[in-house]
Amino acid sequence: MRIKYSFIIVVFLIKSLLTFAQPKDTLVMNVVPGAGDQTAKVQRLLGTKTDRFLKLKFDKGVYKFSGTLRIKRENIMIECMPGAVFRFSSEINSGILVTHANFTISGATIKGNGRSAKDFYTGYGVLLNGASNCVIKNCTFENISGNNILFYPSGNTKGCSNNLIQNNIFRNPAFDLGKNGDEAAIMLGYSGEGYQHNNNVIQDNDIDGGFRIKIGIGIIGHGHHNIIQNNTVSNCRNYGILAYESQYFDTTLSNTFIEGNTVRNIGEHFPNKTVKGMGIYLMQSNNSTVRKNRIFNTLLNSDQTETLGAGAISVSGSPNSIIEENFIDGSFMYGITSDYSFGSKFQKNTVQNIRKSGAYFINMSDALVEGNTFKNIGETVVKGYFEHTSLPYIQAQLVTDRFKNRPTGNNFIIRNNTFYTDGDVLFFSGTKKNNGNITADNFIGNNTFYNNDIISFRKKFREVVHFRNEKKNSNFIKYNTF
Repeated sequence: MRIKYSFIIVVFLIKSLLTFAQPKDTLVMNVVPGAGDQTAKVQRLLGTKTDRFLKLKFDKGVYKFSGTLRIKRENIMIECMPGAVFRFSSEINSGILVTHANFTISGATIKGNGRSAKDFYTGYGVLLNGASNCVIKNCTFENISGNNILFYPSGNTKGCSNNLIQNNIFRNPAFDLGKNGDEAAIMLGYSGEGYQHNNNVIQDNDIDGGFRIKIGIGIIGHGHHNIIQNNTVSNCRNYGILAYESQYFDTTLSNTFIEGNTVRNIGEHFPNKTVKGMGIYLMQSNNSTVRKNRIFNTLLNSDQTETLGAGAISVSGSPNSIIEENFIDGSFMYGITSDYSFGSKFQKNTVQNIRKSGAYFINMSDALVEGNTFKNIGETVVKGYFEHTSLPYIQAQLVTDRFKNRPTGNNFIIRNNTFYTDGDVLFFSGTKKNNGNITADNFIGNNTFYNNDIISFRKKFREVVHFRNEKKNSNFIKYNTF
């Protein structure tokens, strides 16, 4: 009897959902292109009073807009037939501003005027302003003056959550604020302290930054459990994919999931130089996962200052992160870099054709480096430099007390990796107190390098694994195959 009642309940729920989705619950209005400016006409249609869902179906043709289209109520759908083009003439009052939940736009080609906006908050293609449960899918964005898609909090307290950005194309972005801008195709941001962007999914999008915008897909702000998946990102000047806590509060950006993306050609175009150019960059995104991404040709025209972690994948101040099963081919600097990311795991990555080290670890401990393959690495394959976090300059960088006043360079497990190299495989160095900036000793220990396979064409064996400034008899090298 229980099974029978359960079945009846399930059937009732399905029937209810199907009934709710019938056309009688949606007011459908067909829109055809007209002569001249269509802003007022379409805005009136968007303001139609009804208790039902409102769907505007745009027929093929060009719709010219001189101002912003504003979504002022919940439950609005814009559905565009193939060939429907929204052309915005202004780089100031443009795009679609969404301030309410349950908005969907699909199939539109959204075009800007090809001139850059003058600030971060105008010229957009679509702006979600504290809006949740929205969908932007199957659209094309061209010549957009500002951020193509921007998430922004309402009143600095209400973020954007449970939104889906799927299967869109981004071409010929016009946005350029100069050397220090954060222009993006898709941006979840930005300033303010009291909001969270949570549970958003950005997937299957195709972004060509044209070496104009700085960021392909970016989170610069606060939130958790955002997914960036199966996107293609190319030709961006600073970062392919970025997750960055903008206000530096511990744990306010966490559980970012970046999987299955293809990222290529990231960095400046000649003759400009940059400290950036990372394929994927985590900055204070705790407990995050970077998995099964393919990254090619990064750190283009790097200035080589290493002010930031210059890796194709860079993990900074992001403890307990997982970096696994990624394929990295080509970096003008490092393959993977990680600093202050205590307790992180680096597993089953393939790193090849790297100008400097395949992996570089700085001022962290308790890491697992396992099952990775390194080929054609220009310098020492795995490098580490470790200081005590009581040093004044480190105290100024770390924004919480969690990792202050502690030694680093301890409890690394480096096992089951394959190294194709004729050079040094590993060089880890602690630091000694001196009369300069190093005011505390930091001797590394309890690190284990074992069960690794080192494939070399060197005729004579020599020492290739080095621990320097170490605690005596505390680091172990064993069971490796040479």
